[in-house]
Amino acid sequence: MPGASSYLLKDYTEVYKPIMQFNKNKVAFIHQWYPFVEGYSKEFIASITNEIDYKPNFALDPFAGSGTTPIELQYLGINCRSFEVSPFMHLLATVKLEKHYTVHDFDEHLITVGSFLHSKLINIREHVLPPAAKTFQPSDNLDKWVFSTSVMNGILDIKYAISLISNEKYRRLFKIALASILLDVSNVYRNGKCLSYKDNWEERKLTRRSVHTKFLNRLIQTIKPDIEKLEKQEDNRVNNLEHCVFGDVREKIMSIQNDSIDLVITSPPYLNSRDYTDIYMVELWMLDLVNDYNDVRTLRFETLRSHVQVKLGEVEALDIDELKSVLRRLNRKKRIFWNDELPGMIKGYFKDMDTLFSQLALKMQSGKKVFFNVANSAYYGIEIKVDEIVSEIAESHGFTINEIREARQLKTSAQQKDRIKSLRESVIVMTSSH
Repeated sequence: MPGASSYLLKDYTEVYKPIMQFNKNKVAFIHQWYPFVEGYSKEFIASITNEIDYKPNFALDPFAGSGTTPIELQYLGINCRSFEVSPFMHLLATVKLEKHYTVHDFDEHLITVGSFLHSKLINIREHVLPPAAKTFQPSDNLDKWVFSTSVMNGILDIKYAISLISNEKYRRLFKIALASILLDVSNVYRNGKCLSYKDNWEERKLTRRSVHTKFLNRLIQTIKPDIEKLEKQEDNRVNNLEHCVFGDVREKIMSIQNDSIDLVITSPPYLNSRDYTDIYMVELWMLDLVNDYNDVRTLRFETLRSHVQVKLGEVEALDIDELKSVLRRLNRKKRIFWNDELPGMIKGYFKDMDTLFSQLALKMQSGKKVFFNVANSAYYGIEIKVDEIVSEIAESHGFTINEIREARQLKTSAQQKDRIKSLRESVIVMTSSH
């Protein structure tokens, strides 16, 4: 197999740096409904469809996330199958993919919800219970909590009001509006791999009514204008909603017909020990997408092996020289590991990549393109060249690596920065063959 030096590495930072971050989507039509921070922008999808010299019939995104790929391809008239294992991300993606909202129906359901929220406050906990998450509200044995009592009651009011909506499509839409304000009214914020408490969180004094107001403003100021635009558009788009599948892509991808995919655009979770179940724990619990800690544990086992939150047991490493070299060097640091599951996570991640590409080789038509967005990683001063290892895995299943495009340099963690200043984020461009 080829070594690292055999791959053509191209500097695409001028092209990709402005369009690889989801930040651009925060004020974009439909995408702005929820402030998702991971992933690429809609402009990245456009850059790819402008680049390839054929009109795809059926694309694939194995890791849909918030739905950027299937949504943008839907607007371009391109069918796209997609998979998402997180119940929250799947809800978000499918709500955004729905194209049959109307202002009339939205307003009717807004009146229903608004009428309840503007009425006299009731003892809401007689109707809706808080989630079973241990740190989500004040209790005698806690020093910190995610929501104050008044904020939690305000959220429960909203959940009850949403339950009064007769149409499931709009109940789901209003749930995403609720999800979009949860961190704003909470005592925490997303801080890289975890949730951290805001400065002076104890002094935050949000009232129950102010939570209602934030929710209603989100519906009126952000979501309704987009529905007005959506309704005016000609309905000549394909429907990628029906092709967005909930579940573990490692198993679900087998349901796709062989030789049916002619474009792949995706970004799997990076090998950075970031547990997206943890990062989106607030949304998962508050929207009743997990009901107990067994649900949380099950979800973690179903996600790609890119974090250390589950014990994987013994995992066999792929026979790739670069990977084996990394594992040998890491093994010398074993006594100072912050988590013993680190080597298993690394081996498991690339085993999952191997599983994916073994299926992609069957599902894709010969001569078609894959755009695979990954980032390199580092632990204890040892860099893991994820893009090159993934490229070698893909080659072992018959793909031709056209080039590895350097999209941008990512800052390393505080623990790494003295030894490794930055890490390459890449787009691997490859061609399928049989």
